[in-house]
Amino acid sequence: MALRSLIQNKWYSAITVTGLATALTITLFIGLYIKNELNFDRYNENSERIYRVNSDISFSLQGLQTAAAPTPLGATLKTEFPEVEETVRLGKYQNCLVKSTRDNVREQAILLADSTIFRVFTLKMLSGNPATALAKPNSVVITERMARKYFGTTHALNKVLTFNNNESRQVTAVIGDIPAESHFQADFILPLWETRDAKADKWGNHIFNTYILLKPGTSPKAVQAKFEKVLQTYLDPALRRFFNTTLAEARKQGNYFRYSLIPLTDIHLHSNRAGELTPNGSMEYVYIFAGIALFILMIAVVNFINLTTARSIKRAREIGVRKVLGSNRIGLIYQFLSESMLIAFISMLVAIGILVSMLPVFNSLTGESLLVSEFTTLPVTFFLFLGTVAVGLLAGIYPAFYISSFQPATAIKNGSGSHPKRQSLRSSLVVFQFSMSVILIIATLLINQQLQFIQSKNVGYGKEQVIILNTPEVPENQLRTFKEIALQDEQVKAASISSFLPVTSKRNGDYWYPEGQTDQKYSVPMQEWEVDEDYLATYKMMLVQGRNFIKGQAADSSRVVINETAAKQLGYKEPIGKSIHKQGGDKLTIVGVVKDFHYESLRTRIEPLCFMLDADIVSDKSNDALSLRLETSDIAASISALENKWKKIAPGQPFEYSFLNESFDAMYRAEERTQMLFTTFTTIAIFISCLGLFGLATFMAEQRTKEIGVRKVLGASIKSVVTLLSGDFLKPVLFAILIASPIAWYMMSRWLQGFNYRIEIEWWVFVLAGTLAVSIALITVSFQSVTAALMNPVKSLKNE
Repeated sequence: MALRSLIQNKWYSAITVTGLATALTITLFIGLYIKNELNFDRYNENSERIYRVNSDISFSLQGLQTAAAPTPLGATLKTEFPEVEETVRLGKYQNCLVKSTRDNVREQAILLADSTIFRVFTLKMLSGNPATALAKPNSVVITERMARKYFGTTHALNKVLTFNNNESRQVTAVIGDIPAESHFQADFILPLWETRDAKADKWGNHIFNTYILLKPGTSPKAVQAKFEKVLQTYLDPALRRFFNTTLAEARKQGNYFRYSLIPLTDIHLHSNRAGELTPNGSMEYVYIFAGIALFILMIAVVNFINLTTARSIKRAREIGVRKVLGSNRIGLIYQFLSESMLIAFISMLVAIGILVSMLPVFNSLTGESLLVSEFTTLPVTFFLFLGTVAVGLLAGIYPAFYISSFQPATAIKNGSGSHPKRQSLRSSLVVFQFSMSVILIIATLLINQQLQFIQSKNVGYGKEQVIILNTPEVPENQLRTFKEIALQDEQVKAASISSFLPVTSKRNGDYWYPEGQTDQKYSVPMQEWEVDEDYLATYKMMLVQGRNFIKGQAADSSRVVINETAAKQLGYKEPIGKSIHKQGGDKLTIVGVVKDFHYESLRTRIEPLCFMLDADIVSDKSNDALSLRLETSDIAASISALENKWKKIAPGQPFEYSFLNESFDAMYRAEERTQMLFTTFTTIAIFISCLGLFGLATFMAEQRTKEIGVRKVLGASIKSVVTLLSGDFLKPVLFAILIASPIAWYMMSRWLQGFNYRIEIEWWVFVLAGTLAVSIALITVSFQSVTAALMNPVKSLKNE
């Protein structure tokens, strides 16, 4: 009977299924995304017992929240804390050229690890001995994917890979590919103990991430409470030795040093610290997208309720006749719930079909790696079944009770649906629908505005037509030679060799003191960038005081150029000629001040920074990057010419480059994806709302056919009839705008707080969003309003 009813009302059924299926598709996409985010690192067998040690440090009242811990901490915890079963340190390694027998390939996913990594984390060992895999010098553990890539088989044990053309490493183990739902990724794992930093017993060095595996039944709070003893035993002597102060004295001056434990399974969504191994997700975005899914689903459910109750006028006589013939209310409720359940299950099947076909597109747009196989698991299937039942009940429970309550005599005689309370309910549901749509419109407009602000803001340097050659394995003399040859090309306007770039990349910093000061309260944490004398010109940075480094002037090796923020925090109003120094280090004289520029995301503040001439340029030690500023209308031709010159200077070395503006844009990839998703979801929400509004307008026009006919006979114009019908829908939309605006303002104010440099929320955004909502609503209902107004009154009265 339920199926027959839907077939008899094809138009109504099509509108309802289209809206509900669209909403369920979005809900499924977001649900998969949330499931994926919440499952990070849970593949580890002991995930509930693994914790990372975070460090929170405030020294000279300058705070640092890092995922790294002091280098010796792991070994200390293993030795002195009986609650700790095992520890492991992980660290990122620079990208390398890797080859077996073929050409070099630059690889990025390289991890440093202690040999205990296999006892802490669950890594599938395909071949090799986990106890000794990272114990031998010049060893490397590779993943199954890399084994196939370099050797054509997973049987790669004891085979040799060459790193950076001069470092041979023997494959000591092959492991399964690390799951995508891991907060660290690696194709190659190298022994951490080989590095110089790992051997340095320095409690001030926060370079590697330290993880601990607690023994079963151990309270992490109890372990964390014992960290104070570690501070007193090991950090206090380090402060005495290097900073001439004690832990107690540092704390009296407002400084702090804290170690804390964060569960492994919380890292991806609840940690965004310096030193993260890979970019993490955000619980904020999980909540945002869960809210959007709920919004869109509720809009579709409201459509269902509104259309069903509005359509009750056509079914009133049917209900009256059935009650007269003996049908009871429970039977009628069952029938209407059956119809809503059938629509819900049809909509879910359609939604699953759309999701399966569109999942690759969704993954491409969002950068996720969601799989269709997620639907084949029993828990997910059961959840989908329960979810469909819940949607069917939510959408059908009120209409079922409402329609089944019709009194037989009244229903047969007059029908139903025009009661003021019922009209009020439908208007309230329209208000609810459009409130959510307006919130999404305002959010989309503000996200788009903030992103445009970021992209158009003067960041303090020129980022257009700058290419970066990453060349860590090329000797410095070769790089300098290529720089000079490249500058002979008239299209290459400037070039610089440096270790640091004004976009997110590797960083180096330390505490510096103003002239004549040694007390730690005067120290300033400052970025140290090693550059050459052409760096400022290449990046078009502006000097506001003093001068740049002078080529060939040896004395400049003991001089620095600082940024405006550094000058302020050092307390220098006239910094030129003043000096800065590290604790126990040589003095460096300030010769220039560069205008502040943004070298990190606009989410963060500009921090103190100093440029110094790179000592490696003198020592011929390998450096990192060559920046080239071009001025040409044919970028491709210029790059091709540079590549030909490169092959002559550095044969066998790949010519690999990137554009600086692309690296800049990459800092805001998350915001761009958010903008794209919000625009998509807002469009879908508006579509579903309009679909329901269109259906509602159609039913209302049919219901008021007699009234319209009478008004026209009495002289009403087409314009007045259209205004009358449209006005019924315009009022709830205007009310929705009033409700949505303060809610949207609050939500977006919270989101913008995440940026240190942000737009102001202006009044015109709400006016524009309201105008869009009203326009969309009017366009949606105008067709039915005009159609009803144009109907011949004689015909409409006759039919009635």
